[in-house]
Amino acid sequence: MRVELCKKSIDRPEGQALVAELQDRDHTVVVKDCLNRCQGCNLGLYIAVADGAPLSGKTTDKILSAVDELAEDA
Repeated sequence: MRVELCKKSIDRPEGQALVAELQDRDHTVVVKDCLNRCQGCNLGLYIAVADGAPLSGKTTDKILSAVDELAEDA
């Protein structure tokens, strides 16, 4: 699955670990300068888009769980 992450998200604590975990799960990670979801980003959420589905979460575990759920449905 293709997972796009906002550059600010990977600069947050555990952001690099999120990238590594997604790659370990065989997802393609693409880092974008901005995903145009600034309100959540400014609140400190991790912002992602997985195969076109927008995702956000306060923790990397929430993002990983959402990506796993989408991958199961695919």
